[in-house]
Amino acid sequence: MKSEELLQRANDMLDGSHPPALPRRMRIAAFLIRQALEAEVSARCARLIVSIDHPVRMRSRLLVLRALDQSGIAAKAEYAWNALSRACHHHAYELAPTASELQHLLRVVTQLVDTRTSEQASGIK
Repeated sequence: MKSEELLQRANDMLDGSHPPALPRRMRIAAFLIRQALEAEVSARCARLIVSIDHPVRMRSRLLVLRALDQSGIAAKAEYAWNALSRACHHHAYELAPTASELQHLLRVVTQLVDTRTSEQASGIK
């Protein structure tokens, strides 16, 4: 599934298009946004260097992105990934992430995807 599709499904969950009684829909939305972010980081790494085919941890991909991408995208991606990872982990003593927190992270990841697609359209590496 493409990043755009994952983000659209997460947005549908957050705006109530899916049944609001769906248990844990905030965490499901967080997982969808994080999956889209991970796909985006992988796509950016592939554009900067040869595609990384073997399994590599996300932390390593973020380090590669920080080292090779000078546009400041890496800092936004790292911030979003850390926040989404916290939102995806469930502890009995923690509240689920709020819709407004996830909508903010959705906007951050959407901006990253939009930036990449506009760079690809204009031929920027």
